[in-house]
Amino acid sequence: MQTIKVKNPILRGFNPDPNILRVKERYYIIVSSFEWLPGIRVYESKNLVNWSHTTDILTTQVSLQGNPTNGSIWAPQISYADGLFYLVYTDVKSAGRPFKDVHNYLTLHLRSQVLGPNQFI
Repeated sequence: MQTIKVKNPILRGFNPDPNILRVKERYYIIVSSFEWLPGIRVYESKNLVNWSHTTDILTTQVSLQGNPTNGSIWAPQISYADGLFYLVYTDVKSAGRPFKDVHNYLTLHLRSQVLGPNQFI
């Protein structure tokens, strides 16, 4: 096994709630975007050291109108099975605690790579 030296943080800037996934020889990290669109940023790497911003998954597919500034898209999770990507994320509609008004979405990607927005249904 090859030893890899990683310098942290691997992603600079605002990239909360990272979720990492390996598919064949590629690694993907997706992060929360809260109330900002485009949402759910996707980073890709072949070696866990050099990461590049590949795409954003949500552009116009979700309405964030009326969401609180600390709400909206939280903690996305991505998985891969049988040649398809699956994405689940939470849209937080209320800032009050305990959270009672949250919507969870499961979407399916029809391609074998995360290529861009509007490819999840």
